[in-house]
Amino acid sequence: MKQSSVIVIFVLSLTLSGCGSTETGPDRTIVTGKVTFKGEPVLQGQIWFLPQAGREAPQAGAPIVEGQYRVENKGGVPIGSCQVKITAEQPKADIKIVEDGGPEEIPTTQYLPARYNEQTELTAEIKSSADPIEIDFELKP
Repeated sequence: MKQSSVIVIFVLSLTLSGCGSTETGPDRTIVTGKVTFKGEPVLQGQIWFLPQAGREAPQAGAPIVEGQYRVENKGGVPIGSCQVKITAEQPKADIKIVEDGGPEEIPTTQYLPARYNEQTELTAEIKSSADPIEIDFELKP
C-alpha cells in the first residue's frame, strides 16, 4: 500500500513539473498591416514572414483578406530579420463562369510580380513589442 502511494506521488510530481516538456521558442510579436497593389487592396492572398538566411526560427504567415492581414498564430512573427513573401491569385481571364457545367475548381493565376513572392525582394525587421506592430506593403507593378 505504501509503495503505491509513493508511485502516485512520483507520477504527480512529474506531471506538475512538466517533465521538461515546456516548449521554448523564439520571442514573437503580433504583426498586422495592409497590402495594396497598384494602389488597390489585395482582396485575397497570403503573406509569409521567413527568417533571413542563417537564422533559425520558424516561418509565420496569415491570409490577406480585403487588403488586411494579422499574423498572430503562436504569438506572431519571430523577432528579427525576415524575408516577406506575398502571393495573390485571381481567376484566369479566359475562364467563363456558368451556372451549370462549369469547372469544379476555378483555375487561378498569380498576379503579383515574382519579386514579391517566388523571388521576393521584400524584407522586414521585426522588433519586440508588447502591442501588435503594423507593417504595410504598397506593391507596385
